[in-house]
Amino acid sequence: MVEKNLKRKIKEMETAKKEEQLRPESDKNVSFDEWWIVLNKRMSLRPHLKEIIWADFNARGLKKEELTTKYDDGLKLFGL
Repeated sequence: MVEKNLKRKIKEMETAKKEEQLRPESDKNVSFDEWWIVLNKRMSLRPHLKEIIWADFNARGLKKEELTTKYDDGLKLFGL
């Protein structure tokens, strides 16, 4: 019984840690690729959209390293 509870608690801790890693802080710079991975986990976008969205962001003046909030705002302007 104790062993089952321990295994369950370990599994919950691992899941929480993974979710925390997938959620970058909005006040730190992340690369476009990191941001795309997190976004793709949430929205399950088609892979070819990565290049299209990057081209749009680049045209709007976003760089390879930006705040996640800037990327999120750019995505809203893109229409998603």
